[in-house]
Amino acid sequence: MGAAIKLFICCISTLIIFMKTNKIIFLSILATVILGVTILSFKIWYTLKQKNKSKIATQYLPSIQLRKTDGTILFTESFKDSNELLVLNFFNPDCDHCQSMVQQLFQEQKLLEKLNWLMITSASVEKTKRFTDSFNIAQLKNVIVLNDSDFLFSKTFGTVSFPSFYVYKKGLLLRKHIGECSVAFLVKD
Repeated sequence: MGAAIKLFICCISTLIIFMKTNKIIFLSILATVILGVTILSFKIWYTLKQKNKSKIATQYLPSIQLRKTDGTILFTESFKDSNELLVLNFFNPDCDHCQSMVQQLFQEQKLLEKLNWLMITSASVEKTKRFTDSFNIAQLKNVIVLNDSDFLFSKTFGTVSFPSFYVYKKGLLLRKHIGECSVAFLVKD
């Protein structure tokens, strides 16, 4: 931070010297600096606004439409009143951490008995099916793999990190976690 202040003071000093020698150059540089600061401020404001919007939108289970690998449609809204935990797991089939989480699911199958685990990806249907088949996910009780080719999950949750987890109960967000973690941590009540 101190280096940034020194750089700023140096730039102002240089501008004052320019101002004395050539007002047009000074005004051009000043206008460029003001424009840059304005654009940067707007980007920061907009990013914070989007994050806050996503945070508010995900406090209660959003209603989005996703497609199972067999082509049938699932609405997240159907889990809103459930007393069981609902884990929304945003993943990518090529992600090593996501693949590791699937292996954990097999090791922790006992924890899956009283919850619903929705694995959601924006990858192609073909890639999703290959992933599902190669990891034998159909053998996992209460785990459903869903495709989000319309990117509704990303738009609603504002997430692009893999894996991302959102845990709900009765439609209320209990916890959110970005990155690999233990299944036990996610499903603790």
